[in-house]
Amino acid sequence: MSKSMLYNIQFPENPSAIIFVNGMIARDRAGFFWLWRNLNNIRQSTTNAKGCIQVKAGICGPQEVIMVSYWESDRHLMDFFRGADHRQMMQFNARHPNSLCLYNETYHPSKSGKYSHEPQGMAMVYGI
Repeated sequence: MSKSMLYNIQFPENPSAIIFVNGMIARDRAGFFWLWRNLNNIRQSTTNAKGCIQVKAGICGPQEVIMVSYWESDRHLMDFFRGADHRQMMQFNARHPNSLCLYNETYHPSKSGKYSHEPQGMAMVYGI
């Protein structure tokens, strides 16, 4: 049995990276079908966006998904919000205001988490 290598990472004095948590809950049939039709595209467009380091997506249940993305900076995240892919989601939400419950939060890292083996999340930004 091999031991895992546990490590922390060192942040710069003023880290520019940001963590974005984005949740989507289908509230009706239209929202459900839109969510599952567009989920992979949302993940791919986020992954491919300039300044996005990594995307982690999880299914919370048949009507809810959550994505956590790691960005080089606020500016990169804001540029993504201004892009066509994000605008498409907001257009659906404008046409069907009761179909999706959307929530998001942003976090600036203040201290290192714990990591083992290959880097994930912030370790990909400020890794060893």
